Amino acid sequence: MTIKDQEPSEIQVFSAEEQQQLSAKIEKMAGHIQLVMPDSVDEAWQLVVRMEEQALVDTAKRGLLYLSIKSHLQYGEFDKKLNEFGIPRRNAFNAMAVSKMFLALPDSKVQTSALLNMNKSKLIEMARLPVETVESLDDDDLDTLNDLSVREFRKEIRKLKDKHIELEDQTATLINALETERLTKAPKQMYELPMLVAQVRRESFAHNAVINQSLEQFIAMTEQLCNTRDLDLNHRIGAAQTTWHLWLGVQQRITHMLNRLSGEFGPEHLAGAECIPQFAEDEWQDAQANREYMLAMFNDRFSTNSNKK
Repeated sequence: MTIKDQEPSEIQVFSAEEQQQLSAKIEKMAGHIQLVMPDSVDEAWQLVVRMEEQALVDTAKRGLLYLSIKSHLQYGEFDKKLNEFGIPRRNAFNAMAVSKMFLALPDSKVQTSALLNMNKSKLIEMARLPVETVESLDDDDLDTLNDLSVREFRKEIRKLKDKHIELEDQTATLINALETERLTKAPKQMYELPMLVAQVRRESFAHNAVINQSLEQFIAMTEQLCNTRDLDLNHRIGAAQTTWHLWLGVQQRITHMLNRLSGEFGPEHLAGAECIPQFAEDEWQDAQANREYMLAMFNDRFSTNSNKK
């Protein structure tokens, strides 16, 4: 039974003495938390509204701080710290969701008054929407959402989420249809060879070059690691362990691939000088061009990363 359903006699009414005691306790608590009580109810409402607005700002600030802290911690450490400080995980991730939304939105949308004036609970719900959906809402849409009760607001948010999912499904269906059409119209041969055969021959040539280039660069780095003995030994061992296990994984996958080929086609068709593949002129030119392109892309990324360091 709600308060509205109760008989007047059942509703709690404070006597003048009880009201005085309650006011005294409120004033005492306000002193503990350093709150200056307003002189009137109107001023109290104004203060509450300002505090609600500040709560939104504080949520965004906390979210930015959480994101910064999390980016500097190892996996699992963030949750441990939240437990250590007694911070509910949901609170932290809600704040980060709000900050992520503001970071992802364009400046014009971030500065929208309706979005900035939204209370914290509504803003958290809004932050769970895809950014594209929030961007699609104009000021009138946001004002309308802001005027709704929390219950009605959540219903509208659910509708927006469902609409986004529906649009994603439609987009995926369209992409699949286009891909099916592309495959249907795709040529069946290249260089007078089946398409798959031609692609494997061409890509083998290019990927081999990129792997060799990467391997040469990393072998040089490994030699430097082995020879630079003035560094902390534990640090060098850590780098050696990383190199060993990661490159061992690559080696095992390559070995598996080669064994698969040997088992399928027989080593007599693969080993020996007489088995070295022969390329037609046009196939060779395309393979060379593809190889040079992939090497250029790899070297550009490597140079960019080196410059950043």
